[in-house]
Amino acid sequence: MADLLRIATSGLLAYQGALNTTGHNIANASVEGFSRQRAEFATLPGRELNGLVFGNGVEVEAVSRLVDRFVTGQLRTDTSVYQRARIFASYGEQLDSLFADPSIGISDRIDDFFAALGDAASDPQSLALRGLVLDSASALTERFNALYARLAGIDAALNTRIEAIADEIDTLAGGVARLNAEIGMRLGSQGTTGQQPNDLLDERDRLVLQLSALVDVQVVADGSALNLYLGKGQALVTGSSANAAVAIEDPLDPSRRQLALRIGGATAIVSQSTTGGEVGGLLAFREQMLDPAFNSLGRIALAFSADVNAQNALGVDLEGDLGGAVFSDPDERLAAALRARPAADNDPASTGGVRVFITEPAQLTTSDYRLDIGAGGSWRLLRLQDGTLAASGSSLADTLVSVDGFTLDLNLSELPPGNFVDGDRFLIQPTRRGAQSMRTVMTRPEDLALAGAVRASASAGNIGTGTLGEVRTLDTTTAAFATPGVLSPPLLVRFRSATRYDILDADTLAVLHSGLEFTPGASNTLFGGDASAPAWYGLQVTLAGSPAAGDSFRIDYNAGAVADNRNARLMSALQSADTVAGGRIGYQQAYNLLVSGVGSTTRSARVDAESGLTVLEQTQDRREQLSGVNLDEEAANLIRFEQAYNASAQVIAVARTVLDALFDAIG
Repeated sequence: MADLLRIATSGLLAYQGALNTTGHNIANASVEGFSRQRAEFATLPGRELNGLVFGNGVEVEAVSRLVDRFVTGQLRTDTSVYQRARIFASYGEQLDSLFADPSIGISDRIDDFFAALGDAASDPQSLALRGLVLDSASALTERFNALYARLAGIDAALNTRIEAIADEIDTLAGGVARLNAEIGMRLGSQGTTGQQPNDLLDERDRLVLQLSALVDVQVVADGSALNLYLGKGQALVTGSSANAAVAIEDPLDPSRRQLALRIGGATAIVSQSTTGGEVGGLLAFREQMLDPAFNSLGRIALAFSADVNAQNALGVDLEGDLGGAVFSDPDERLAAALRARPAADNDPASTGGVRVFITEPAQLTTSDYRLDIGAGGSWRLLRLQDGTLAASGSSLADTLVSVDGFTLDLNLSELPPGNFVDGDRFLIQPTRRGAQSMRTVMTRPEDLALAGAVRASASAGNIGTGTLGEVRTLDTTTAAFATPGVLSPPLLVRFRSATRYDILDADTLAVLHSGLEFTPGASNTLFGGDASAPAWYGLQVTLAGSPAAGDSFRIDYNAGAVADNRNARLMSALQSADTVAGGRIGYQQAYNLLVSGVGSTTRSARVDAESGLTVLEQTQDRREQLSGVNLDEEAANLIRFEQAYNASAQVIAVARTVLDALFDAIG
């Protein structure tokens, strides 16, 4: 009878454990990451009696945790992929909303500027209309500045989020290391057959899943511990030790934060090789959307200001002076210096500096560049947008190097030369701050140079049919314009025959160029088109028809021409000119491409986020099917185990009754 009592007691204890496990499942049904547990029953070894083997009862051999390592790993991967897509789409929406807002964009302000310029061209003497041109110029620069400030705000938010993520990773990694130690200690105290600490394993998996949402993490099982690695295999957690996650300045661009690990006294950047999680999404957004937006906007600002300044310099203002700058000089000293930034990890002995001058705004790209200094003064300029070599040299002796619309001043030609060291790096950003540095510097409406700088007239005694056409000013920095208010010298074109002419000093009649060819009946361009031409004065005149021998045409400075609007019309023509992206598109097209590109990328990111969420939800459903708590199933188990428990108790009652009867019979 003692055997019967022992068997009944084993059943009572086993089903009590099963009831406890079921109750634990029910209690944790709403806990995120909880894995359903199950009591595993095992038959106790039988006892031999009189040649027969009788059962000896039951025991709970283990309380198992229902998980699938493959599903758990897939859940981490899908979580990392989705969070990357989600954060990319989230910031993309911010950028898309910014550029889609007509009250913030620059399109209307560009239209306003050229509309005001057209009005001024209709009445060049009106100070009120000239003032409206400057007002619209100021409104345009303020819009450029505001857009840059908004982009800079988004960039600062990225840095703040990376710093916060570093703190979160540090906390989660510390938690995983602590759980590794505690799990190992518990298993070690119980021996190799000890019960798995299921709840601690769930908690550790939950922390690793949270890490996967922040950054793609590689998980390697090492006995009872999980070792975690980031980037290219840098250890975040090894056993019970965790390395500190920190946000540091990017060595090449100190304004940017990068995620790094402090390992053995050294700091290793891991975010540059990270593609998943929030960190991957933030960095992808920065590289694929934010940086191109900065550079595209800056390129438009640089091209616009340089073009308007250049054209205004080719005209004459209301007071008869050559035109000055309407907008700030893109190559002012500070702007040129800020386009080149030395890396923070350059050799301390390095004192070399670099400046970047904008020479051909139409040829500017939207890429940043990296200048690498090698042995013996050799250097390489990499275009970061496509990773191609833009330029290279074997020596720093050549002061100026031109590429992609800008010029590198490697020796700071106006300053004492510095010392470059092998391994020095510089981040070159030709267009990054173009929208920030753009300012309206002209304050007097009278200074707008709406008139042409030169004029041409036919002599009264001409007998041929020569007809003057366009008079163009190409360069007012030549010696011909060195004396304010006059052309030095004034020029006289005099025909010696129908096919030959001379160029003379109109005041002294000294011959400057003789025997130049002319084609009667066609439109001829007089004077050279660039500094290499023999008759280069910074101007050109077209002459058609058939002049006769002795006919002459005089070219003078356009003094007192307050009603002339020729230069105003040339400035207005910039609105439709292709002066951006290699001379393929205009300002409005360049801005529209920026806006549409942001919108297109944002739409793609939104689709990626939605598909990533669908995949993640499917994986979550798979995990729930295996590891999630089904309350209906647990309720059925509760009834089943309760009945088994009651039956075992009934067996105990029977055993006691039989024992009592036996004792009564013996007594």
